[in-house]
Amino acid sequence: MSIRRVNSGLHRALRGAWLSATAGSILVGAGMALVCTGTADDAIAAAATAPPSEPITAGGPVSFRRLSEAQYKRSIEDIFGAGIKIPGRFEPPLREEGLLAIGDGKVSVTPSGIEQNELRAREISAQVLAEGRRKDVLSCAPASPTAFDKGCASAFFGKYGRLLFRRPLSAQEMNSVATVAGAATLRTHNFYKGLEAGLGRLLESPHFIFRVEKGVPDPRRPGAQRLDPYSLASRISFFLWDAPPDTELLDAAASGTLRTQAGLEKQVDRLMDSPRFAQGVRAFFSDMFAYDQFDGLSKDQTIFPKFTSQMAKDAQEQALRTIVDLLVTNKGDYRDLFTTKKTFMNRNMSALYQLPLENSDIEGMAGLNAWVPYTFGADDPRAGILTFAGFLMLDPTHEGRSSPTIRGKSVRELLLCQPVPMPPPNVDQSLVQNTGDPAHKTARERLTVHQQNPVCSGCHAITDPIGLSMENFDGMGNFRTQENGALIDASGTFEGKSYKDVVGLERVLHDSPTAPNCLVQRTYEYGVGRSLTASEEKWVEFAGERFAEDKYQFPALIRRIALSKAFQAVASDRLASAK
Repeated sequence: MSIRRVNSGLHRALRGAWLSATAGSILVGAGMALVCTGTADDAIAAAATAPPSEPITAGGPVSFRRLSEAQYKRSIEDIFGAGIKIPGRFEPPLREEGLLAIGDGKVSVTPSGIEQNELRAREISAQVLAEGRRKDVLSCAPASPTAFDKGCASAFFGKYGRLLFRRPLSAQEMNSVATVAGAATLRTHNFYKGLEAGLGRLLESPHFIFRVEKGVPDPRRPGAQRLDPYSLASRISFFLWDAPPDTELLDAAASGTLRTQAGLEKQVDRLMDSPRFAQGVRAFFSDMFAYDQFDGLSKDQTIFPKFTSQMAKDAQEQALRTIVDLLVTNKGDYRDLFTTKKTFMNRNMSALYQLPLENSDIEGMAGLNAWVPYTFGADDPRAGILTFAGFLMLDPTHEGRSSPTIRGKSVRELLLCQPVPMPPPNVDQSLVQNTGDPAHKTARERLTVHQQNPVCSGCHAITDPIGLSMENFDGMGNFRTQENGALIDASGTFEGKSYKDVVGLERVLHDSPTAPNCLVQRTYEYGVGRSLTASEEKWVEFAGERFAEDKYQFPALIRRIALSKAFQAVASDRLASAK
């Protein structure tokens, strides 16, 4: 299991700039002392029968994560209802250590981004409090529509401030937003315009735009810290739903029941039993599989005339539907994603895969975007996610051809958690890119010559064999047996095991511990929003062992992480990185 140190310099800078008055300090002391009683024979017998205990970890620094565009939009819809238009441009995300979820904790807000946030805040608040909608969000009426009513305004800001900040407003925050609303009411002689101004102030606050976490003393471990109840509620909700905590979860945080094991289990199970859990799983795998690269993906239209932006969306959707069906609906083995013949198909994808429309699985499609279950035949060259267009076409750097190097790098980094070094500058790529060279017709032949460069050979040795296994599929994901009239050789070896094509490679990946171990690491890092700390290594290894015992069922892994003490632990930067 690879462990990466936390680089939290930018995190600290952001937290200091935005929240120096409110984030608080993080003080972590020694771990809990373990006291043993009873005879040695008793201890031996207990150790032989008791399940392995969860390793104690110091955790890591609290997170300070910017909401993604999807999380921002979902928050507005969850809090104020459907139909609110979200204007403006969102700043691009940052992928760090393999995940956008980690990059979200290392991004800042540019001056342009601040302007966009202010624009959105004004327009959203105006829509929320428009005459036709305000009755849905107000539980009271002002004494006069032209004068400020502090009681009614406080009830409104108390309710929606709690949902937006994912915790109750402090007395100072409540007074501040009420002052803004009162001044705007006085200026406009309109109580609702005053509420608009106050709501806009909440919407442009870093406490809404960022997921701000806070540590508090952990009574179970003197000197150590854990997330405060509201930070825990938010971390759980975004982990399971990719959405802010709902009222019931916030109520559990307020009452203290979220701190009890029974209360925590109740809330985690409730969220996982909701249809929205599938939404959270889709969000995680979209991040892990780097589906953000679909945004703006293009292909050379002279080579791939069938490519459209809708086809790119459908390729992504096919993979996500397959993932949710296997892992959530059927609680299947995660490793089966590498070998499954079962997927979903619509007319767009059936055309890409050159499936006959009279096939009984797809002939009843009502329209272009109607999805139906589909099973590839035993002799079909497709099986597993590496043969889906959602993986094969996702190469934003090569619009006109496939790239074994990029595909191999994607498998290594995204699915196996094995970072590949960046290529050295000024590498001559002319031979690799010359697909018309009569002396080197296939990608394997071109790369063989390229690998003779000692500067490049090291990295290509770990990427190209994997990528070449997928050369039977072009840059769109169309199946082929030849390139430039020459037969394609897709054979290779992985971890000492030979295969003849990508389906064979996927069987090897299925049986390798590397892929599920990577998933455990990625899932935990996604949930906490940072790279693993050294102190968490044993816990992640423990979780990987339990994952195998649970027959690699992804919901079981998610639940174990959400209920763990590791998920709540908070440490200073010094203790988090200490061996």
